[in-house]
Amino acid sequence: MSNTSTLNQHTQKVAGMLDFTSKSTCYSPFSLMHALSLLAKCSNDASIQELVQKLELNEAQIQDFVAQLKKDASIAVASNIFDANILGLNEDFKKLMLKQYDVVPEQLVSAAQVNGWCSKHTNNKIKEIVDSVEGMETVLISAIHFKAAWDFKFNTYLTCKMPFNGFTKQSEVNMMNAKFKMDYVKTRTAQVVRLPYCNSTLSAYIILPLAKSQKDFKDALSLANLQPSFSKCETALSLPRFTISSSFNLEDLLQQFGVSKIFNNIDCAETLNKQLRMQKIIQKTFIETNENGTEAAAVTAMFEDNDDIEFNQNIVKMVCDHPFWFILSGKRGVVFVSSITLS
Repeated sequence: MSNTSTLNQHTQKVAGMLDFTSKSTCYSPFSLMHALSLLAKCSNDASIQELVQKLELNEAQIQDFVAQLKKDASIAVASNIFDANILGLNEDFKKLMLKQYDVVPEQLVSAAQVNGWCSKHTNNKIKEIVDSVEGMETVLISAIHFKAAWDFKFNTYLTCKMPFNGFTKQSEVNMMNAKFKMDYVKTRTAQVVRLPYCNSTLSAYIILPLAKSQKDFKDALSLANLQPSFSKCETALSLPRFTISSSFNLEDLLQQFGVSKIFNNIDCAETLNKQLRMQKIIQKTFIETNENGTEAAAVTAMFEDNDDIEFNQNIVKMVCDHPFWFILSGKRGVVFVSSITLS
């Protein structure tokens, strides 16, 4: 969907670690990497070096992507630091946070304060990330919100009830229908279409596996790492409306990557005037796609305490009536990846 960036490589690896098949799921590799890059600015000890090495965390690449996203009117990116001892933060560190992340650290007061920040920066789509801050010293947090209309909208009068064959059951969905020239490609294993949005650098990539097994579904995500040679084809696309809200505890995910030291001790004496120990890493996401376009949001918070391509120039038909991938991606990498299983 773009060059093989850190985000795209991470997306592919995560497919085998998170549960994308038992239910429709939305995950933001960008939100996690953005939050971790914020943590990496707090120290350069062995725990952070392990984090950077195991996740191949490229801070310069992430910062470049953030700068590009902030130029896009359809996207809002924000981050913050809440600390119980705000007076202990190093002044040079605070200047660095303001310059590189547009962050002015705040005194950690209450869960309502942190949750209010989340709600504000996700258009009220994610209203709660913590239920209490009792015993917490530091919260590092990242948020992203996206909302844009399709370049070519689906006509609501063409939306109809159709069956969707999930992995374990069949359900009835509101299937949107459209026919126009789209960027389309068919490989040996999947159909892929790119749907642009108005005035946005992000596009939606839909990957529909030809086979319907869970293995074929997971394998199809590898196409997110490629730059398919799309051709403009008159395409009849059937795509279900969907709304997904997901929540993840990401400590186990990071440990599967080999990251462990940040959960024990991080020397932040020169920045936060303390030792940190990340106890929880939580991500909450939201995505809704309908005839008008797509809205998506993610918050990640950390708490202390190659296929061969076949071209087809004729009218093609792509009916998303079984599990497929829905990816929001820009030129520098994947921002959201959603599995649509409707289970």
